[in-house]
Amino acid sequence: MEKRVLVARWLGSDFNPIPIYDEASVSSARQRVREAGASISAGTALVESLALIASELTHNQLAHAKQGYFGVKAIERKGVKGLEVIAADLGPAIGKTILAGHGGIRSGGSLGAGLEGVFRLADEVEIDTRSAEGVCVIARKFESPTLPLSEIAIAGKPYPGEVISGDDSVYIRSESGFVAAVCDGLGHGPEAREASNRAIEVLARSSHLRLEDILSAVNTGVTDTRGCVLGIVRFTQETRTLQCVLAGDVRAQLYHFRDSHFFTSTSLIVGDGDISKRRIRVEEVSVLPGSVLVMFTDGLETKTGLKGQLDILRRPAIAIAQHLLETHSRGTDDALVLVARLI
Repeated sequence: MEKRVLVARWLGSDFNPIPIYDEASVSSARQRVREAGASISAGTALVESLALIASELTHNQLAHAKQGYFGVKAIERKGVKGLEVIAADLGPAIGKTILAGHGGIRSGGSLGAGLEGVFRLADEVEIDTRSAEGVCVIARKFESPTLPLSEIAIAGKPYPGEVISGDDSVYIRSESGFVAAVCDGLGHGPEAREASNRAIEVLARSSHLRLEDILSAVNTGVTDTRGCVLGIVRFTQETRTLQCVLAGDVRAQLYHFRDSHFFTSTSLIVGDGDISKRRIRVEEVSVLPGSVLVMFTDGLETKTGLKGQLDILRRPAIAIAQHLLETHSRGTDDALVLVARLI
C-alpha cells in the first residue's frame, strides 16, 4: 500500500495517467504526447522528442517494472511553452548508475540505455528512485532552450530487510525556483514512514510560507506520530539565494567547484512538543550557477561529503545521488539523498 501512496504522490492530480501494460499502451503514451502538443500548438521537434522520450520510458516500464504509469501535460515557464511527461512505477529502483559520455547516464539497473536517451533529448530531467518502492522520471522540453534549468534527483533505500523506508523526500517547483525537503521518521519501517509521509504532506500544503513557519506547521502536523528530523531548502532563481533550515540529524551541503558550505542544524525532534520558543536557525547563502546542493539523512556516514571531488560533482544529479548512497550508506538504517544542480 505504501508503494502506491508514493506513486500517487508522484503522479499528482494533473496528469490523468494511463497504466502501461503492453505495446498498445506505449502507442497510447506517444499519442497523448502528440495531443498535448497540439493543444498548445507546439513545434514538431519538441513534440516528437517528447514522444520518443515517452517511448523510451514506457518500454523500460514494460521490461523492468512491476506496474508502470505514464502521463503528460502542457506547461509554461516564464512565458515559454513546453511539455512535461512523467513515468512512475512500483519498482524495482534504478540500479548502479555510471556516467556514459559527458552528459548522459547509462544504468545497469531498471532503466537501461533508455535513460541515456531521455537525458539527451530532454531539456530538464528529474529522477526519484527508491529501492524496493519505485521509480519516477519527469522530463520536460520547452520551445526555447534559453530558460534557466536545474536538475534534481532523489535516491533512497530502506533499512536492510524492510521494504518501506522511514526516510522520505519531496521537491516542489514554481516559476521562482523550488522548495525541497528531506525527512527521516524516527526508527525505521512503516511507522517511521508514516511520520515522514505526514511531514511531506504538511510541507506540500505550506511550501509558500517562510521556512521557519513551514517547520512549525510540520511540527504540529506530526505530533501524533513517532516524530521526525527534517531539512528544508528554498532556492530562489531571481535572487540566486538558497535558504536552509535543518532540524535534527539531517545534513545539507552546497558545492561550487572547490568551494563548499555545510549548513548548521538545530538540535530538535519535529513533532516532540512546542517549538515556538526554540530559536530556529535559517541560513541564507548566495548561489553561483552550476552549484550542487546535497541533502541526506543519517543513514549516510557522518563523514559523507564531496569537497574537492570535482569528477563526482560534474556528473548528473542522479549519478551523484547514487554514488553517495552506494559508497557512504551505513547499512544499519534507512538512507536517502537529494541532489540538485542549481543552474
